[in-house]
Amino acid sequence: MTYKELKNKIKEEQKSLAVKISRGKFLRKPSHRDNMTDEEKEFYIRTYDGISYFGDWKVEQLSWKYRHRHIVYCNMFNNTPYEKIERPRISNKPRSKDLERYKKEWGEQLDETLRDNS
Repeated sequence: MTYKELKNKIKEEQKSLAVKISRGKFLRKPSHRDNMTDEEKEFYIRTYDGISYFGDWKVEQLSWKYRHRHIVYCNMFNNTPYEKIERPRISNKPRSKDLERYKKEWGEQLDETLRDNS
């Protein structure tokens, strides 16, 4: 996998996460769920990995994952300094453990590419 292919793959994964988050936020409201037919509910549950996105915890979990991946993506592929990506409150800093995990995972994929091409 080349640098550009990895970048595009991650970008597509981020887009997919954004759709799930958006749909989950919409479905959190009881009025939106109540107006859906059983068929529509079945479609959304089946479409999104068989997991019910009606709960706030799932949307929050996906948002947290998206945020950390976004920070690492911008920093790694666009060389954007963290200060320009976000300015969180002191109590809302990203988890460095998660950031390091994505850096390591994506870095290994890039290393494999460089080794294979040498």
